Amino acid sequence: MSLNDLEIARSIPLRPLSEVARVMGLGNDELEPYGAAKAKIKLDLLKQPPVRKPGKYVVVTAITPTPLGEGKTVHTVGISQALNRIGKRACCVIRQPSMGPVFGIKGGAAGGGYSQVVPPEELNLHLTGDFHAVTAAHNLCAAFLDAHLFHGNELRLELSSITWRRVLDMNDRALREIEVAHGGTKNGTPRPTGFDITSASRSWRSSASPRTSTTCASVWARSSSATTRTARR
Repeated sequence: MSLNDLEIARSIPLRPLSEVARVMGLGNDELEPYGAAKAKIKLDLLKQPPVRKPGKYVVVTAITPTPLGEGKTVHTVGISQALNRIGKRACCVIRQPSMGPVFGIKGGAAGGGYSQVVPPEELNLHLTGDFHAVTAAHNLCAAFLDAHLFHGNELRLELSSITWRRVLDMNDRALREIEVAHGGTKNGTPRPTGFDITSASRSWRSSASPRTSTTCASVWARSSSATTRTARR
């Protein structure tokens, strides 16, 4: 009897993170552990001089999945497994799945069969908490915006032109187009808005791309300025 994806994932003993890091040429002091099965690589590594020549980058782009669900992730994981099998040092790089599709008909994005990321529930649901952090940071900016409107709208923002919406890492049709601040003047200024999925948040620009806090602040300022210009007539 064949095993399903979850049964396969739970049947494979996980290698210690220190061993995985060693295969990739990393030391334990270069890891930032998140439990026993996950870790980030410290950004300080980028400041060190390279110890080997740059590797080759193989990109798996759009693939129409089979009826059984073999798509981009299965192929990406499978290619990295195949390269390691023939003696090449290869590392699979995929992004954290959004929980919207995870709980929809598409399901998780950890691969499948014997070409999957384990434990899949860790990858699909929480990983290192970055999605939750971006959600909170993005919605804090939205709260700042509504507080500004409540306290007099000094920038004279046109309510119908404000493009900064809130985000949630979930597919929820009822929240796509909403109107906020009902219930009286103490609850703010009523206006149309809505929720996007967290992976579409512009907050990712400032958390993923810049390497220094100064650059991060500059990127965030440019993003906020562009939003303000869009919101003003």
